[in-house]
Amino acid sequence: MALPTLVSMIPDSVISLVSMAVASRIGTEAVAGTGLASYFFFILMALMSVFMVGLLVYCSQAYGAGRRDLVERAVGESLTISLVLATAIVVSSYLWVQGYVSVLSGGRQEVAAVAVTYLSLRLLSAPATMVVSVLASSYRAVDMPWVPAYSSISVGVSSAVLIPSLGLGYLHLPRMGVEGMGLASAVSQYVGLLVYAFFRPPFRLRPRLPSGVLLRVLAVGVPASLERVVSSAGQNVYINAVARSGVEALAAHNIGISLESVVINPVFAISIAASARVGQRIGSRGSEGLDDLTREALKVGLSWMSVATVLLLAMSPVAGNAFTREEAVAGLVGAYLVLAAVSEIGFGGSLALQGVIRGMGSTWVPLAVNSFAVLVLRAALAQALQPAYGIYGVWATQITDMYGRFAVSYLLYRRLKSRLLVRLVP
Repeated sequence: MALPTLVSMIPDSVISLVSMAVASRIGTEAVAGTGLASYFFFILMALMSVFMVGLLVYCSQAYGAGRRDLVERAVGESLTISLVLATAIVVSSYLWVQGYVSVLSGGRQEVAAVAVTYLSLRLLSAPATMVVSVLASSYRAVDMPWVPAYSSISVGVSSAVLIPSLGLGYLHLPRMGVEGMGLASAVSQYVGLLVYAFFRPPFRLRPRLPSGVLLRVLAVGVPASLERVVSSAGQNVYINAVARSGVEALAAHNIGISLESVVINPVFAISIAASARVGQRIGSRGSEGLDDLTREALKVGLSWMSVATVLLLAMSPVAGNAFTREEAVAGLVGAYLVLAAVSEIGFGGSLALQGVIRGMGSTWVPLAVNSFAVLVLRAALAQALQPAYGIYGVWATQITDMYGRFAVSYLLYRRLKSRLLVRLVP
């Protein structure tokens, strides 16, 4: 289950690196501006979490219980809501994009102008992105995880071709700069959606009017969505502390986080796989064998993130030079990667445990734990440390955040395991 989910995530890292490389050819403001605009997609991911988590857990339990009819109803109703929500975001974007970017940029007008242009075009991908999130979660829940992987690969390939082609004028296309990057990112998402048309769906796919089934999906998905919203708010406060440290620090942060994502994505796949497998187990056999699944998830999550730590430390002295010609920025990239590396084992353990807890149906627990961690142990602490320690103090809060999540999640699972199990399917 984790392998195809991991394959689904690799293109995101490739796209991030390609975008960073293209932006670096345009200029430092382009690197900072496109990275800043990308933080809005933390918010979009928060909205998508209703389906990425709620639908995954509900459909996994329904599939384990043999209730394919409930899977079809949940998917159809989720498709309807996701399309309405995405359309509202696109139509209303002209009202809020300028103000949102202005606040996030910390008053740096040259960066804000780039971010507004890029975000306005990339937002056109919202309908495709939301529908794909519904399809991907439902396919994984019924043991068809390779179809979402093929869709993601298609997005990755088309992005790797279109972003540099439209951004820098390759393949005899016009050089559109940041505008081309945003447009290419949007078009690529529709290429990924088109892939689903080439595979026979495992259940009937058609939009449905909301009913009680959707309420059960929302009961699990809304806490996960709120978790992302709170995380997005915390990350926005955190990135404001980064931005106040200077354009070089912001550019280095965006390069560093793109490099980091390449080696940490497997643990997200493990978390998703744990949720799906635990949901299926609960739907079919209740809590029998739950501790075994939890141990396996923890072993794999901690093992991979130990490898990720070594990889980031090895990359830190040289990685920045591949994405910037400014020595100051390259040096800051190295510092970011070292501090990120120290946090990764805690991140791996927390994601594995929280994947299990979500599969059990208790999505309120990760909401509470992660909200405290990102708001207090990262965002507030970053703002407090920035005046005295600059960007190094800001980046150090990754460590307090990740190990705080791991410790609290472990204690809650050990002490409250029987109370965390929630059967969603009768």
